[in-house]
Amino acid sequence: MVIAKEKRKVLIALRDDILLRGFVEINPGERIFDFINDAQESFIAVSDVEVFYPKRIKSFLLPSRSVERKKTIVVIKSAILWIEEIEEDGYI
Repeated sequence: MVIAKEKRKVLIALRDDILLRGFVEINPGERIFDFINDAQESFIAVSDVEVFYPKRIKSFLLPSRSVERKKTIVVIKSAILWIEEIEEDGYI
């Protein structure tokens, strides 16, 4: 039996200062916190991804404009600094 997943839009900050904006599919009613802390999975799939590369401005980093778009990427959880669920029209 296959359980239908919910598509959630997220913003993900990686350890190398790259930001990802895309969608993850989680179980119905599951929180992003529970999804990311699932010890059985070391990776997460992110679809319809926009990749924002850091741009150094004097002593701090700013996300540059979207440099790449990817259909799907797989991210190792240990590379994630934080993940946040955002609205469909979330900014960056």
